Amino acid sequence: MSFNWDRALQKANDLEDDNLSAALQLADGDGRWEALVRSPEVPPARRGTEIPLSEGSQRHVMCPDLYRATLSGSISRVDQFLGLAEQTTHTNDECHDVEIQFEDFFESNESHKQLGARVHGYSSCTLQEVTAEKNTMLHIAAAQGHLELVKHLIRNDNTLLTSQNSRQETPLLLAARAGNHRVISLIVFLAQESGVGAYEVLMKRSTDGDTVLHEAARHGHEDVVQVLMTVAPALSAQVNNASMSPLYLAVFRKSIGVVKALLQYSHPSAAGPNEQNALHAAVLVSQEIASMLLDWKAELAYGKDASGSTPLHYAASNGDITVVKNILNKAPLTVYVRDQEGSSPLHAAARMHHYSVISSIIDHCPDSFELCDNQGRNFLHIVAQHVGTENHNCDGLKNLNLIIKLVSQRPDLKMLVNERDKEGNTPLHFASMKGFPEVLLHLLKASKADTTQMNNDGKTALDNAISLSSFSLMAGTIVTLSAYGAKFSPQRQDKLKNWKDEATKWIDRTSTNLIIVSVLIATIAFSAAFNVPGSYNGDGVAILRKKIQYNIFVVLDTIALSASVSATMLLVVAKAVSKWGSWISFSYSLIFLWISLFTMQLAFVMAVSVALGETRYVTKAIIEMWQWQTEPQRRTISFLSRLSLSFPCLNLKTDGSNNALEDDQQEEA
Repeated sequence: MSFNWDRALQKANDLEDDNLSAALQLADGDGRWEALVRSPEVPPARRGTEIPLSEGSQRHVMCPDLYRATLSGSISRVDQFLGLAEQTTHTNDECHDVEIQFEDFFESNESHKQLGARVHGYSSCTLQEVTAEKNTMLHIAAAQGHLELVKHLIRNDNTLLTSQNSRQETPLLLAARAGNHRVISLIVFLAQESGVGAYEVLMKRSTDGDTVLHEAARHGHEDVVQVLMTVAPALSAQVNNASMSPLYLAVFRKSIGVVKALLQYSHPSAAGPNEQNALHAAVLVSQEIASMLLDWKAELAYGKDASGSTPLHYAASNGDITVVKNILNKAPLTVYVRDQEGSSPLHAAARMHHYSVISSIIDHCPDSFELCDNQGRNFLHIVAQHVGTENHNCDGLKNLNLIIKLVSQRPDLKMLVNERDKEGNTPLHFASMKGFPEVLLHLLKASKADTTQMNNDGKTALDNAISLSSFSLMAGTIVTLSAYGAKFSPQRQDKLKNWKDEATKWIDRTSTNLIIVSVLIATIAFSAAFNVPGSYNGDGVAILRKKIQYNIFVVLDTIALSASVSATMLLVVAKAVSKWGSWISFSYSLIFLWISLFTMQLAFVMAVSVALGETRYVTKAIIEMWQWQTEPQRRTISFLSRLSLSFPCLNLKTDGSNNALEDDQQEEA
């Protein structure tokens, strides 16, 4: 095809730098772009095709000087090495006598392997030379954004337009990766004008199946995407080998500008990996992008990934109430879509204890609480089943309390408290398996859970508590359940007595260790009383006695000493008296022990505060650090108090007629 290069380059040069994409429109004088824009989707390019070469030509390793000249963008230096300049002082031997080792550089060309150290022996550099990864000069210039050099190289050899490196990447794709939109515009324009064909250049793919639009979207280059969507919107419908569309990549990168550009044209694909769509990613990364996608195509909300999960499943598990409400408004029926395990979005929110999401879903779809998974479990089963250390904190307990309060306050939800799954387990069964007495208290107080329910194995919630590995959690769970009338399932009483004997042995061993701790605390508190901050004056009176912090220190230290001594006495009693007395003494000793630790810590804070004097900021920092640790200690003391006060209510008999611990008293008598 005859082609007037001067006319083509003049069109490009007449345009302003930031408007080079208009060159693509100027090239449409004979209607060639019309077919390109409307072209249908095409299958991925065949892998492993060779780079187009002129007849008899070969690819050679690029000499270092030519590489550096191309990288710098200097046309004059490039021409010197290529022998295109009218006058050159470059000596060919200086370039090509360089010793380089490229082991197995071209696997398919045995002649290159045999060459060994010497690269090639041509008299001058050529445009066909490539780097170690088969990048041509045009690859390098396009990636670096050297606009004038790109024009110059294409003018001298337009076959470089379709050249591909070892990853089947074209110069156009590298320019897109670097975000050089002006180079993109120029290459596409010159490809069409030169007869190579813009369609041929635009539709080539890398070994990963990525098109030039994939690269632009992946790296968030909005200007490049705008150019590509102007000339070839069909690219937006392509997916790579990982089933990722450009839209999905842009969403995952959180590139709002690229997403807007892609949504302005035609019908872009929203496909993602593992059968996801772009909305699956959007609900996790950006509320704004999720809203844009829902406004563009609300049907995306019904899309399922490989596990059957919808975007609402993702949003519900993430706890983003804004996104959840947006989906509920645009696609309310997604509430009833279940994944492969039968879990609804309500189950997903319950698993993470997201109260606001649970409340919102039930408000939008009041009957959604009836949904059960493949195991026959409602959302309250899931709430109780997934109580654990990761959400056993202040916020987690607060959300849990709110969820149970929601269930107890709505007449239609109360039925969930004692509902059985396919194995006969109620939510109380699952809560007892986890062994968190505070969680059990929420269920027992607010929801009036039935503690006598047995599952298909004939076990009650109290039976499950015995299998807990932690004795302290087991004891607390049993005491809490027994205080609300829980009973063991019918079984031999000697089994229960064996358990009580093991519990007594544990108390004896633990008491021995705790006595050492309590005595150590008493020793420290006693010593601190006579080594007060600021020392004493000549009359033996504390110098800082008029300071309020000092007086607080004295009071707290006295409490710590008294509590530790009391704990020591109770622990000694726990080892010496009957089983009944050992339980009571041990539980109360724990309370006094924690009080002594708590007050000793606070006494230390007051001592440091009075010693620092007017250093307010340091004092405030110390107090803040202490307050950070206050809540868990307060909760521990509160729990131990309830534990000790609940022992008189403990009933280990299966028929509930007598108190098993009272039987122990009678045995001792």
